[in-house]
Amino acid sequence: MLNDIFNNIAKCRYCDKSFCFDVAENKSSRKGLATSVSATCKNCGSGHTSMTSNTVSDGYEVNLRFVYGMRCIGIGKSAAQIFCALMNLPPPPAKFERLYTPIFKALETVSSRSMVNSVNEAVIENEHNKNIAIALDGTWKKRGHTSKNGVVTATSR
Repeated sequence: MLNDIFNNIAKCRYCDKSFCFDVAENKSSRKGLATSVSATCKNCGSGHTSMTSNTVSDGYEVNLRFVYGMRCIGIGKSAAQIFCALMNLPPPPAKFERLYTPIFKALETVSSRSMVNSVNEAVIENEHNKNIAIALDGTWKKRGHTSKNGVVTATSR
């Protein structure tokens, strides 16, 4: 499909010919769901190679988003491997669990900011009085105490 797209819309910048590209994936360059794709001109041999995902501090963005998505729906590495196989995708990142730490840090930062903003908003609504009564309630994703996922709700007034 990429071959068709390149050949229908692109011209080689070196030989100015159309319909001359050979697009291929370098399978040995795969890093989880990220891979290297190269486009080579059949006429002059010039080419360009690029990864299919942006890099972030902890690897490739597509892998980080994939692991985050899997964790959000409550599944881990073995289920992600099955999902990738069923969807005809490359295998998920080999170091799946290594990506938990940056995801946790980002979620912790966002949740802390959200809680601080909520407290500041509640103080303003309470006429700048920081003495605010709240009620807390919590639950687990699964019954019993086997779940790693819980939720807490805080309400005031």
